Amino acid sequence: MTQTKKLALCGVFAGLAVALLWVLSFVPSLEYALPALAGLLTLLVVAEAGPLWALGTYLTAAVLALLLLPEKTVALLYAALFGYYPAVKHLLERRLPAWVAFLIKTALFNLAVVGVYFLSVYLFGVALEDFGETFGKFAKAITLGLGNVTFWLYDKAILTSFSILWKRSWRKKLQRWMK
Repeated sequence: MTQTKKLALCGVFAGLAVALLWVLSFVPSLEYALPALAGLLTLLVVAEAGPLWALGTYLTAAVLALLLLPEKTVALLYAALFGYYPAVKHLLERRLPAWVAFLIKTALFNLAVVGVYFLSVYLFGVALEDFGETFGKFAKAITLGLGNVTFWLYDKAILTSFSILWKRSWRKKLQRWMK
């Protein structure tokens, strides 16, 4: 694929990622699903253009989301984890043993979640009650634990399945469109 086609592909996927995050303005119950879905677009750029192009796509979409979207928490979730994660996952799994990659990916997730929490509360003024304070003093720990399980499922089931689906069927359609 030529540099021009890679740049066009990255621009289209960055725009699609921001559009997916913008949908949250109409469907507020997808607060966690949409950033994860937008991150799948980064996975496609990794498959077609490579991890460096994917990181460029992520940076473009993250900056646009943080500047343009009214819902900053979703933009933070995308910027803090889901946007760059497929590219980092690709690099970690290619260069490190599986257990080391697993530990690093889990640490990245936990740092991102805690960072988004503190930025949401102290920078954007999100009420603490929105994070489950009414469910007791263990709500944060339980939520983080369940978040880790969900993240591991996202990592293994969704990203891997989506990557296989992309390579087996959708890739050919994109290549015909890009000619």
